[in-house]
Amino acid sequence: MRSVLVAAMAWIGVAFGGPVVQQSEPIETAHLSAKTATNVTGQRTWLVVDIVPKPKMHVYAPGEKDAIPVGLTVDPDPAFNVGKAIFPPPQKYFFAPLKLTQLVYSKAFRITQPITVTRPPANGTLAITGTLQYQACDDAVCYVPKSVPVKWELKIR
Repeated sequence: MRSVLVAAMAWIGVAFGGPVVQQSEPIETAHLSAKTATNVTGQRTWLVVDIVPKPKMHVYAPGEKDAIPVGLTVDPDPAFNVGKAIFPPPQKYFFAPLKLTQLVYSKAFRITQPITVTRPPANGTLAITGTLQYQACDDAVCYVPKSVPVKWELKIR
């Protein structure tokens, strides 16, 4: 499973561009694997969450009205300002029993969250926390929505 996650993360880096640094250890749930990282390009700083749904699982994408979509909340801190999270285009999934087409992610995807540091930390490391929320389903069951804590460490020179 770890080799699948590593390969998916490498694909995400190529597909969505930009160097990703300071990756965390994988976060494992019954439905997905996730990894946080930071991406600093020039004056832009991005918080990154790379997500890989487990086989036969999908999570709902933002814009899906009939389910709870995946979301990322960054805990407020006076040391930075948070921009709007960016999600990739969703896939359309047809659920035959209900004759319903839904917006989902069933393959590896990346959420990027821009931040602007307003007050550099005295020790050079900015600890950032937040929550990844999602509802996962397979072809038969929709599971209870989950909230998973996430964190990033941003080294500031």
